[in-house]
Amino acid sequence: MVRALVVALGLVLGVLTGAGLMLANPLAWLSGLPPLPGDLAPAKAYRWDNYRGIDGGVADLLGIARPDRAIALMDPALLHVRIGIVVLPAGEGTPAALAVKVSATDDANSLWRAQLGTDDYWSIFWPGEGSVFANAYSNYWAVARDAFFAGIAGGEVMAPSYAVTAPEPLGDPAGVTGASGRYAGFTGEIRELLYPAAAHSGPDLPDPGRAIAIKVNPPPVGTR
Repeated sequence: MVRALVVALGLVLGVLTGAGLMLANPLAWLSGLPPLPGDLAPAKAYRWDNYRGIDGGVADLLGIARPDRAIALMDPALLHVRIGIVVLPAGEGTPAALAVKVSATDDANSLWRAQLGTDDYWSIFWPGEGSVFANAYSNYWAVARDAFFAGIAGGEVMAPSYAVTAPEPLGDPAGVTGASGRYAGFTGEIRELLYPAAAHSGPDLPDPGRAIAIKVNPPPVGTR
């Protein structure tokens, strides 16, 4: 009996230690995974509650979650995709922007590489002004890591916000890649923040919250 308890305890401690080492992952610090600079443009808070597809948890990002048929996109080509309509607030007296956001689980996701990412695609329309198409890579590794340790410690160890936008692992171009209307020819960059449920709660900010910042640069002035 005692031997069985010792074996069981050893297994539990081994699993917890292994999970802790994996989530602490020293390789993540060696490889850097630096967030992109955040001093771009004022962040616009938004909600992404109305969507179809994956929930976005760790199992989803690793491609091992069982699809929830109530919200999943059951086409085999879309099993690892999340799509939804987003309303982005604008300044006082200015109509809000309407956007479609599509996120697909990145093929390179791996616990050993500290990558829990999605490839994000935005199509944003400002009424009477124009539209912008942008893409970016988001890595939720730090969010998952801190959530794990918060569960173990039973305390508030989550950061107030996470800059989830990160360099694309394969170096593919990201940012504003197309535009129309008054933004035709513009290029730029995109950043996203995640406000985790453990750090923000209450009626003023349902969990979790998100924000996006876009910086666009006008095309160069041509010379005659």
